[in-house]
Amino acid sequence: MRNTKKWLVILMSFGMLGLIGWNLSGYNTETFTDHVINKREPNYHTDNAVTFIYNPFGELSYQLVSDNIDNYTTEKVTWFTNPVLTIYNNVGIPAWIMKSRKAKLMNNKVLYLYNNVQVDNLGAELQIQRILTQNAIINLITQDILSDDKVTIIGQGLNSTGLKMRGNFRTRSTELIEDIKTYYVLQKKREKK
Repeated sequence: MRNTKKWLVILMSFGMLGLIGWNLSGYNTETFTDHVINKREPNYHTDNAVTFIYNPFGELSYQLVSDNIDNYTTEKVTWFTNPVLTIYNNVGIPAWIMKSRKAKLMNNKVLYLYNNVQVDNLGAELQIQRILTQNAIINLITQDILSDDKVTIIGQGLNSTGLKMRGNFRTRSTELIEDIKTYYVLQKKREKK
């Protein structure tokens, strides 16, 4: 019996060496890189997707809902159709929600929003309630937002427009840069009875 095991081990060793040699010889050279990648077609596509993005501490930072997602691996870009991005504050409460018709996420974690961008404040304590523009760029790491298009900021008793905007969601600040027009609505004081 011992002799049989010895010969079985020797035969299996030769078989393994043969398979290793065959693999290294290049006989089976077809790999994934041999296939032609059509740059016009996405490498990945999904419909009706919900994506959750967490920070390094495991806390929810963003939620992205989209009708369609197309990922292009060679260009390192992902396109979203009708995206709705929710930004969560540092205690996990939804703070801002953004909508647009299209969005492009680059590999450097910068999100480009295109066509009818609407940003809504979900908290009642801020002056800014809504931001409207055609296009906006959001850095998902720093939470900076900028737009070089006409921007309308709607808030509690104010309506401001300008041609450029810079802001940050963490610091809850927004600055209009050029051709600024602001309209205030004064609230009547209620008399105590």
